Amino acid sequence: MSALVLAAIFVTAIVIAAAPRAQKACSDGNDNDGDGYIDLNDPGCANKNDLSELDPNVECDDGSDNDGDSAIDYNDDGCSGPTDNDETNCGDSVCEGGETSGTCPEDCGYPDSCSDTDGGNYPSTFGTTSGYYNNNPYNNDDYCVDTSNIMEYYCNGDYEQSSQQSCGADGYGSSYCNGSSVYRDLTDYFCSDGLCDYTITPELVETCLSPEECVSGACVIPDSCSDTDGGWIFDVKGVASGYLSEVSYNSTDFCLDSATIVEYSCFGDYAYNTTISCLDLNATSCSDGECI
Repeated sequence: MSALVLAAIFVTAIVIAAAPRAQKACSDGNDNDGDGYIDLNDPGCANKNDLSELDPNVECDDGSDNDGDSAIDYNDDGCSGPTDNDETNCGDSVCEGGETSGTCPEDCGYPDSCSDTDGGNYPSTFGTTSGYYNNNPYNNDDYCVDTSNIMEYYCNGDYEQSSQQSCGADGYGSSYCNGSSVYRDLTDYFCSDGLCDYTITPELVETCLSPEECVSGACVIPDSCSDTDGGWIFDVKGVASGYLSEVSYNSTDFCLDSATIVEYSCFGDYAYNTTISCLDLNATSCSDGECI
């Protein structure tokens, strides 16, 4: 063998002998990843031949800054231990990792929102709207602009709305009867203590005087009839009188000629007349509204 070949073999042997062996991190007696667990007590160790105590499938044991807050694994306040799979830490003022405004508004900001205690645009109910807009909280009560108008707050989805509204126009209702008198109600609308309210006050319009009666909210004279001789009494002069369409009338029995009589009588509230010959009534003639 030549001296050149022997020299090459010698150099190769030196290189091979000098190459370091890979360190078995799970059997070296050290806490290599700084999580407080050593070797097989570390959840990142699969067996004693494992070369790393880290677990690439668990955020708090993978050796990476998963949430971007410059803290890694157990040094991150979001890690409770090496088996914690979420490095994020809600409340550290950093919106990180999987945190959102919905899951961690303290860090990521509050989503726009609105709630209303009276349930909507209801001026007759006092309410308070509250929520967040552009990450700023708000809280507004309904209030009276003046004695007749209200500022009403309500929600439109996640956003607050407001509008000034009139509580209503004062006015009278329809007339109605109370005994023999006519009344009507005055409705007075007003704003008080952050809500619209109203009062109803009955007002006397008029008192019906006899022969008037109160009917459907008005004083009227009802149709009527009375007969002094009590009916179809041809041998007694009588007078039928009363009111028809609120106009008084007075009709007296009379002789149409010496033998014929016109007799008035009542049928219910109305006056009727009939013409008949006194001779047909076994009388001899008609005189001064009577058959004799």
